[in-house]
Amino acid sequence: MRIDQESAETREEIRELCHKLFDENYILEFVFAPNDTLRRANPDYSFLSLNFDCVAELLEQCGWKLNQDTQAGVIYLTSLYPSTKVTLTKTESYYLFGLRLLYDEKKMRASASGEVFATVQELLEKLSTLDALEPVSRQERERALRTLQNKNIITRITGKLTEPDTQLAIMPSILCAISAPKVKRLLESLPEEQAAATSEEVSE
Repeated sequence: MRIDQESAETREEIRELCHKLFDENYILEFVFAPNDTLRRANPDYSFLSLNFDCVAELLEQCGWKLNQDTQAGVIYLTSLYPSTKVTLTKTESYYLFGLRLLYDEKKMRASASGEVFATVQELLEKLSTLDALEPVSRQERERALRTLQNKNIITRITGKLTEPDTQLAIMPSILCAISAPKVKRLLESLPEEQAAATSEEVSE
């Protein structure tokens, strides 16, 4: 295997990044530090890109496929084994859906470097237009957002996850977490009025 030809230092870094992939699933080309809206290059992504074939071969032996979306700047894992799939709660699933709608809507107006930001309040307002999720407690909201943050779907920029004015960076990993065809199917499953209103907002 390719990994047998690598140095001890490289093998150790590969082990650490494999654990990070299992835990977070998405490794991003650019990341944000708390209270900072300026993105910075992620050395983990650079290392995985450089050693992609080696890491992919290793993970394949365990039933995992290493994927890279170079346009989005995301490296992530997939598997055919159902037991490995992350199961989201209803709240987490709707938050993921709402964040994807916000991402698509805001991406067209994003800066040249492509960062997409939204507040928790904007997410809640987007979900209210869907009329598909009952209001949840602050604690459940925080748990759902923290789960998505731990999976590198969002990054908290300012504030606490329980506060409506907290600013979030919606990471491009959301494009891999919920595909455009799935978004379309979910929109089609909504009541006609909500689906039409949401589609208009996204396509503006």
